[in-house]
Amino acid sequence: MGDAGVAVILERAPKGQGIPVAGFTTLSDHSRLCLGFASAVGPGAAMFTKARTIHKVAIDDSPPLLKQVLDASGLSFGDIDYVIPHQTSARAIEKGTREISERLGVFPKNVVVIVDEFGNTASTTHFVALYKYLTEGRFKKGDNIMLISFASGLEVGVIIFTMDKLVEHYGRKD
Repeated sequence: MGDAGVAVILERAPKGQGIPVAGFTTLSDHSRLCLGFASAVGPGAAMFTKARTIHKVAIDDSPPLLKQVLDASGLSFGDIDYVIPHQTSARAIEKGTREISERLGVFPKNVVVIVDEFGNTASTTHFVALYKYLTEGRFKKGDNIMLISFASGLEVGVIIFTMDKLVEHYGRKD
């Protein structure tokens, strides 16, 4: 596990474009599932995580936030063209997608999985996935994209945006 290198430049979007909705929450009741301490064997820190329990809590507790963000956007989960979840493991993504989709009553069109190729790049997984799909020409202008982020401790973040002219800079012209 480790971070990839990513640089992102954000700018104000014209009215009606950009990121129309985002939602974040902290599930502090579960903060003891991931603890960090000074390393006993060298410099730096050691992280102790109950990964399976964190995964279960994320699946159990994230649907209300997802529904709230979807409702604010006027979209359903089925209107999302690409879901880009945090890349923990392919099996966790598949199981999480299935269980959350069943709770929301609909499946997204595409779920991006790049962990098998790049590993868990932690805080940069969404940007690595966006770049990969942009350069491969998979996105098209008008696609609805949802980023779902989970962090040990437990934090959940959801951002929905519509792909725009960015696709024109990465080899796709339609």
